[in-house]
Amino acid sequence: MVMGGAPAGTAAPPRQGARLAYLPALDGIRAVAVLVIIAFHTGIPGIPGGYFSVDAFFTLSGYLITSLLVVEWGRTGTVSLRGFWARRARRLLAALFVMLAVVGLLAAALPSVLGSPQLLGDGLATVFYVANWHLIAEHADYFVATGRLSPLLHTWTLAIEEQFYLIWPLVVVAVLGRTPRPLGAPTRGPALAGPAPVRPGPSAKRHRRLQVLLVVAVMGALASAVEMALVTHAGGDPTRSYYGSDTRAQSLLVGAALAVATALWGPAQRPAARRLLWLAGWAGAGGTALLWATVPETSRLAFHGGFLLAATATAAVIAAAAQLPRSPLARVLGLAPLRYLGQISYGMYLWYWPTVLVLTPDRTHLPQFPLLAVRVAVVVALATVSAFVVELPIRRGALPRWRAAMAAPLGAMGALCAIVLPAVVAPASAAASLAPPPTAAPSAGPPVKILLVGDSIAGSLGVGMGEVAPRYGAEVVDEGSPGCSVSMDQLFKVLWFTVPPGAPCVAGDPGALLAQWQTWVQHWNPDVVVYLARGELFDQEHDSTWTHLGRSSFDAYVTDRFRQAVAVLGAQGAHVVLLTTPYYDSGGPDGRTWPEDQPRRVVTDNALIERVAAQDAPTLTVDQGMAATDRARPGPGAGGPGGLPPAAGEAVAPGGVSVIDLGSMLSPGRAFAAVVDGVTVRCPDGVHISAAGGRWAAARLLPRLVAFGRAHQHTAPGGSWPGPLPADPPAWWNKLHCGIG
Repeated sequence: MVMGGAPAGTAAPPRQGARLAYLPALDGIRAVAVLVIIAFHTGIPGIPGGYFSVDAFFTLSGYLITSLLVVEWGRTGTVSLRGFWARRARRLLAALFVMLAVVGLLAAALPSVLGSPQLLGDGLATVFYVANWHLIAEHADYFVATGRLSPLLHTWTLAIEEQFYLIWPLVVVAVLGRTPRPLGAPTRGPALAGPAPVRPGPSAKRHRRLQVLLVVAVMGALASAVEMALVTHAGGDPTRSYYGSDTRAQSLLVGAALAVATALWGPAQRPAARRLLWLAGWAGAGGTALLWATVPETSRLAFHGGFLLAATATAAVIAAAAQLPRSPLARVLGLAPLRYLGQISYGMYLWYWPTVLVLTPDRTHLPQFPLLAVRVAVVVALATVSAFVVELPIRRGALPRWRAAMAAPLGAMGALCAIVLPAVVAPASAAASLAPPPTAAPSAGPPVKILLVGDSIAGSLGVGMGEVAPRYGAEVVDEGSPGCSVSMDQLFKVLWFTVPPGAPCVAGDPGALLAQWQTWVQHWNPDVVVYLARGELFDQEHDSTWTHLGRSSFDAYVTDRFRQAVAVLGAQGAHVVLLTTPYYDSGGPDGRTWPEDQPRRVVTDNALIERVAAQDAPTLTVDQGMAATDRARPGPGAGGPGGLPPAAGEAVAPGGVSVIDLGSMLSPGRAFAAVVDGVTVRCPDGVHISAAGGRWAAARLLPRLVAFGRAHQHTAPGGSWPGPLPADPPAWWNKLHCGIG
């Protein structure tokens, strides 16, 4: 990748500006890093810290870009910012626009392969190089992060580097200033891919300026690392730290500091210094491998110095490879296959993620290592075409200057048009057959007030349920809150993202959600309160330890939280209904099921729900011996007895708690199902309930819920809903881009 790399062996040099000596070992660093990234996302075991390989790219980019700037300043006495940015545009834009156009066209033609509800927003963010901040904004809410992965998810690194290319040259020019006359071409050792040393003496002023620049780079790197630790610790959101340009600048600035140090002191000449550099190079290689092999994202070290360590280790390898080109380390990194992959690494990075999403285990039926080989082969082929058909001709001046000036905006417009295409072309699959929901005559009496709480799964169910509730003599207030369930009181992990819970949950305050529920119950005085959530299935941080369902301590905690929830939700006599959770399938390009999609967690969660309800059995139902745990066992078509109202003449006592097995309704056969009874009941993300699915489920839930509510109306009539009702559908619903029904 290295979007700001020095000219590669097969690449023509820039038409103007500084040039650096070509070193094969630096291409080898790029090659190893991009291969580790692909392996990491293919699920190859043994590299839980493979995400650190991005920092190898960042560090090398910081080193090479700063070297170019310092060499130009040393030769001409200034830096042409216009020329620098023009060269970056020629180097980066054409290949990016081609990739965007291909992804957009494929997403429109094959939405089931590369389609994503976030594609349009991600495409705009990519073109304007703000993808990292876009991800911070979008993926802070798990109802957006959960779902089909965007083929442009990887462009956040391009955004960080491009922002660095925009800001860092300004800092360099501000610190180094201009000199009154050209300084001539600096001397350089034959193997040094960096600026030659600027000696004190006649150049003492320039020497001092470089010292200031070195201090700026070092202090900036340290400040960035400290900020990452503080943001992660104080805000509890590693997603912000992981994608933030400010928190990830540390790796780029470590590379920049190495380049400035090289300009100040030059290559090591003394034998002792060369031996020290040799040892540092191998230590850096070993440290990098150790980080890749032992430090997962959930490790405390990762965001508290881990990224700085990764950048420092890479810098040691770069320094050794640049100054000791004949050392064993440099020779290994300079092997011909690695050298070639490094030369096309930018194209490899552009194409690797869409390739991973297309060549999935389900489509290829390949195990991990053969799948990795196929993915690498396809990525290399695409990157080779990109390099020789698109990138190199443009860098060699295939377009005249006036055409080149027009190419960037025209290319951006073409790419954006392709990205917009999937949003305006309605794929045939979106017109799913929607079976009309069964109808029922409203029962006599005022509408039963149903309060729906939980996370975004509850909220998505409420969209369709609210539409048809009046047919059954009910009204629904949908208070499903994305990213907030009864168990969430610290961080949780969804897909690759580690995020804090959303409102009304508050990280570190388990009482916040219960307090909000108490307020809602007192305000709305519902007849029935329904709880549904997926949140209990996520890996969660509890008592400063990562845990999940299936571990006895966390199971006990969740059980206790369910009991507290039932007590709060039923405090005014409303009947509390706990809906079991269905199975989920949010994908997984590496062939593994996401932890939160594992069927055994669904089974455990539903068992805990039923256990809590069974313990309150004596208070729940009367007359004909209605079971305390009201499991709905759906049969073919109609959904089974769970979809029926109580038998004629059966009375239901107010208050109490029941369980309705929504999970079995939406997941017949105890497996994920997108379509049930001919109705597309789930959104394309494999998680949420579609509007059509909500109407379908409502026909099977509402008769029972209304029966529960009538008992509360008889003993404690609460009248109509007070005040304005929440928005229907919720404001966040459109962000799901569910598009079904």
